[in-house]
Amino acid sequence: MAEHKHEHDHSHNHENFESSKKEAIIRIAVSAVFFAAGYIANEVLGAPRIVNLILFGISFLAVGFEVVKDAFEDIFKGKVFNECFLMSVASLGAFAIGEYSEGCAVMLLYSIGEFIHGAAISRSKKAIRKIETDSGKPHIHEKSENESFIAAFAKVYTPIVCAVAILVVLVPPLFLSQSWKEWIYRGLSVLVIGCPCAIVISVPLSFSCAIDACTRKGIYVYHTNALERAYKNKTTQGILIENESEEKLSFVRKAAKKAVVISRENIAVALAVKLVVLILAVFLNKELPMWLAAFSDVGISFIAILNSLRSLRIK
Repeated sequence: MAEHKHEHDHSHNHENFESSKKEAIIRIAVSAVFFAAGYIANEVLGAPRIVNLILFGISFLAVGFEVVKDAFEDIFKGKVFNECFLMSVASLGAFAIGEYSEGCAVMLLYSIGEFIHGAAISRSKKAIRKIETDSGKPHIHEKSENESFIAAFAKVYTPIVCAVAILVVLVPPLFLSQSWKEWIYRGLSVLVIGCPCAIVISVPLSFSCAIDACTRKGIYVYHTNALERAYKNKTTQGILIENESEEKLSFVRKAAKKAVVISRENIAVALAVKLVVLILAVFLNKELPMWLAAFSDVGISFIAILNSLRSLRIK
């Protein structure tokens, strides 16, 4: 299921997604089965702690082993602040404080989100291959301004999330006489909430879907930034149009506008939801379940993917 990174430090390489899809489904299924068994053993049967640890441990390893391995490999390469690091620290930390089900839920939801991501990116790559096969020219991925923003944003955003998590863990116990376990848990939840899956998935996807829509009209977009230029400057540099007509030029402008607007919608919604859940995780009187923190990111990722697919439908 997992290989190595591409531009935005995702550790799961989706070049071979189709060939690894069955393996990914099996891993997720095994994890889900043992998670359900662990939950029943713990909540219904009151099984001994060691039984719960074994069941949840198997569930975790099925989907989490590659993620943790990639996180360690990245650390030795000097790449610390990425999603694998955040998810590994959060889930292993949950195990360390005895919250086995929470640690499993975090990694299981993350893996489901990565699977959805892989399917979405696989679709995008098919669109790019269409461009290469219909035009005979290679597709060049020139970063759009939105994608460049995300790359720069992630370099600042992820360390800030880690710093906030550390402050959440340390300040209340040290200065306000609060429980260490509670605030370690809350700090781990902050790491989970901070994963930027929805943003890094949806922005490139919105452009790729728009490119796919153009390809089906005999309009070949050679790099992503061409769409953004078409939106801003109304130019068609980097775009080849077969049998150019006013109708096709209008379609290009609509596709460009849709890609840019949808990508910005996804960024705004993802950040807004993360901020709300982050505030709840830190200030809510009751601990926010860590699985809910994970679901907030996976759920928003799914919504962002669906929203990005609107770029395929241009009237």
